[in-house]
Amino acid sequence: MTTSILLRIVVLDSENHYTKNPIKVKHKFAKSAFFRKRRRLAIFAAIFYTDKKAQGGGVIMGKDIYRALNTTLVYIERGEEYLMLHRTKKENDCNRDKWIGIGGKFERGESPEECALREAKEETGLTLTAYRYRGIVTFVSDRWEPEYMHLFTAGGFEGTLKDCDEGELAWIGKKDLLALPAWEGDKIFLRLLDENAPFFSLKLRYEGETLAEAKLNGEEIEVRHG
Repeated sequence: MTTSILLRIVVLDSENHYTKNPIKVKHKFAKSAFFRKRRRLAIFAAIFYTDKKAQGGGVIMGKDIYRALNTTLVYIERGEEYLMLHRTKKENDCNRDKWIGIGGKFERGESPEECALREAKEETGLTLTAYRYRGIVTFVSDRWEPEYMHLFTAGGFEGTLKDCDEGELAWIGKKDLLALPAWEGDKIFLRLLDENAPFFSLKLRYEGETLAEAKLNGEEIEVRHG
């Protein structure tokens, strides 16, 4: 799994440099006559992303503020069933208690295919031998980090299924998937997979747990709840 992307608070010091050391901030604030007179300008809060592996510790607010996670989501097929993961074990998980496919975050330098193969092996113990890259799902939420989900189906695999440390694995009939707790937008791309749609781009925008907007290949489509 890739390193987590953390939210930090950026504070400008008297030389317009950012620091994550509150003692240093306090010292510089007290030291600067300019900031003593203009307290509202002294400290400002801004969101920026810090990658633990990034040299230098992070990127100040700029073009990278709009960066999104890249993940894979793989639906392994066995006849008329998909291998599904009931996410019950991880804390602070946006998929908590939901049923989803197999997948996870890109590691540095990985392609979508390499990530899909690695995540499938790590989470299930299975080695994919035949798979298709089906589309990209853009996940936008007012609660969670934006995400580009690279969607795959896999019709060939070998190996023995193992326990997953992120939840319970189960083979579920495709016709039974819509009855499971899941994100509302999953129904849209599962239908596209079932229809054998060509490669697609699907944007899903959520307000809380509610799907507020959906666009397929750039065109808005009807959102149906329930």
